[in-house]
Amino acid sequence: MNKDRNAPSRKAFDPAKLQALLEHIGRLLPDEKERQAFYSCSQTPPPASLRLNPLQAQSQTLHPLLRQLGESVPWCEDAFVMPESEKGLGQMLEHAMGAVYVQAKAPMLAVEVLAPRPGERVLDLCAAPGGKSIQIAARMQNSGLLLLNEMRSKRMPSLVGNLERCGVANFVVSQAPGAMLARYFHNFFDRILVDAPCSGDGIVRKDKNMLNYWSSENAGHFGQQQIGLLRTAFHMLKPGGSLVYSTCSLSLEENEEVLLGLIRRYADVEIRPIDKYENRPLPPEIAAQYPADFSRCVRVWPHHHNTEGAFVAHLCKREPTTGTHRDEDAATWSPQTSCDSAADEARRAIESRWQCNLPRPQDQIYTLSSRLLTLQPALGPAIQQHLPHFVRSGMRVARHHKGYSFISQQTVALYGHLMQGPSIELNFSQLQSIFQGQLAQLDRPTDLKGEVLCRFGPWTACRAIVQQGGLLLDGMLPRNFFRNNLRTLV
Repeated sequence: MNKDRNAPSRKAFDPAKLQALLEHIGRLLPDEKERQAFYSCSQTPPPASLRLNPLQAQSQTLHPLLRQLGESVPWCEDAFVMPESEKGLGQMLEHAMGAVYVQAKAPMLAVEVLAPRPGERVLDLCAAPGGKSIQIAARMQNSGLLLLNEMRSKRMPSLVGNLERCGVANFVVSQAPGAMLARYFHNFFDRILVDAPCSGDGIVRKDKNMLNYWSSENAGHFGQQQIGLLRTAFHMLKPGGSLVYSTCSLSLEENEEVLLGLIRRYADVEIRPIDKYENRPLPPEIAAQYPADFSRCVRVWPHHHNTEGAFVAHLCKREPTTGTHRDEDAATWSPQTSCDSAADEARRAIESRWQCNLPRPQDQIYTLSSRLLTLQPALGPAIQQHLPHFVRSGMRVARHHKGYSFISQQTVALYGHLMQGPSIELNFSQLQSIFQGQLAQLDRPTDLKGEVLCRFGPWTACRAIVQQGGLLLDGMLPRNFFRNNLRTLV
């Protein structure tokens, strides 16, 4: 879905248009009983859900609690439907720490089908706002190469902000049309996710403003764009690799018709069955219009799973493809095999100051550039050198200034449990003050001076500076982490 939902004014939706959309989609259901259930469900808001982020080590302590509070998502073992609203979940400490990501359960299926593995090369072609990207990085255990592409610049802040909050390090971000990326990456990626921009007819439960844009003609227009994206993505997939095409649309125009557009260009497309989900077939008269193996694609119907609508197809490539344009070949780019001396020195200084060993996956490197110490994929510097559409790569571990490295909030949240340096245990009231951008009053003076870590239960919340003779803490928390009504799940 690529419409701007944050515009300052919205006209009320037309009920007749809602009925037209529901009838357009409802014809894909087998009988009137199913259609009426779909119509009724589509006029009620979906429940909120969240997914644990395994990159954050402390997130796993939440599993027992979430099993009690929420309902498990059948296709994602780390996800739960919650009684809390999305807005309420966003105020939780666990959300600020990157331990959970608030996301509808239907979109999670695409990444579970993609099943990325550690050490692979993976492309998320339409990455913002980053929920699926974070899910992919977690499955990759922050290793390998995760190229995240987002074509629209105004969606870039949400993507980067979510990556930082959730501690993703194995990524490179690019901003380019899919066809431009395909000039550089030929038969290159082990797995590709194409979560294509669409009309969003599947999210009508959540956002009826999409009706102001929807029409069957507009869905067909999106379908043409999606065919182009899918064709370029298929070229970038290596033979034997997996490609998942997904949308938050339930229509034929943006799903089966798009797959037809792909197989008209490439004859060697294999559509694989999806084992994680029991599919409900299209009515026979509609299914007969498409190849038999299209029945392996799945629709997540809102009235069956009490969520938003989605479509997922799992594709495989048998033979290499030849691109029409070839600016460079990423297969010839050399990864950086070792950290530079300045980065090593900065990393060792952090480890000494905070009494820890910072992790370094085998295929990741530390680099120091523009005073930023970054943990990034070994191929990141080469991509920056050769790809004109490069934006940034890796997790910013620290900012280096006048011989001292100030660790980032991401480093604190992700690796704080490994650090044995000076720290202060806060109560919840003190923690709330820091998350509101205020000074925290300590119960008794501390002998610690300067920079300390602030801890609360299993969480290392942030850095702070001890002030006023050890009575006050000035939290070093970025403004985008502030929560006026901070709460905790525990």
